[in-house]
Amino acid sequence: MDWAYPAAAVTGAALAVSGAALQSVLRNPLAEPYLLGTVGGAALFAALATNLGLVALGAWVLPASSFLGSCVSLALVCVVGYCAARARAADGANPFLLSGGNAVVLAGFVTGGFLGSLDMLVLSYAKPDDFAALSKWLYGSLGAVTGPTLALGGLALAVVLAALLALARRLNVMELGRAEAEALGVNVRATAFAILALVSLATAVSVALAGAIGFVGLVVPHAVRRKAGPRLQRVFALSALVGGAFLMCAEFARRLLPGADVPVGVVCAILGAPFFLWLLVSRRNGEGWDV
Repeated sequence: MDWAYPAAAVTGAALAVSGAALQSVLRNPLAEPYLLGTVGGAALFAALATNLGLVALGAWVLPASSFLGSCVSLALVCVVGYCAARARAADGANPFLLSGGNAVVLAGFVTGGFLGSLDMLVLSYAKPDDFAALSKWLYGSLGAVTGPTLALGGLALAVVLAALLALARRLNVMELGRAEAEALGVNVRATAFAILALVSLATAVSVALAGAIGFVGLVVPHAVRRKAGPRLQRVFALSALVGGAFLMCAEFARRLLPGADVPVGVVCAILGAPFFLWLLVSRRNGEGWDV
């Protein structure tokens, strides 16, 4: 059975919801799993598990290794960003020039590039028969999805989405500022850690199903915010729907291309980059995020 379209729906929803959550908790419109290196970390650990033959142990190995990789990479990015922000504050720099969220995003750019290099290092040690499959998977591919993996991914996505909807009210309050949120009874640090853990799980779902795919977590939340407004309950729910539809359309477009079997991640980049640029240049009347 062809599981590509159901997997595209789950993967796109996971990436889009992750992007919306990261943009909210970090208060940075450029935050998303791919740019923060979270996807790269999950892909690296998943590629290692595949290269070492651990996936033969069961369908749970790929999601588990992806989750571990996303947690490790996101923790590294957050620690580096936090230390950078504290260092600038200690030097007397203007804290608005590099807030904690901006520092995390900048750290993510560097970490993502480093992890991408490690991905290629893992590929160089892959067996010849596995090299082509791993290379294609790292650029995003839905061709190897199985029923058990899809079932695990769908269950994990349902848990993540339900938890994010439950935390949405706290996030709405946190967008007023840390002091205001704590005055209203919101535990900012615990909420932020919970959001980051949920994002790691959602990223693991996407990587386990489709490899490394970018732009979905960046473009979709911005487009959704234009229509749904700032209320995060709506943003999370609509991001899941639109993200799944976006990746299904990318998979459909990929199959229409003649000749070579183009990875779906490449199609997402081709469609997503111009669309995001259009969102930037067409912003008007204060709509959307000020990027």
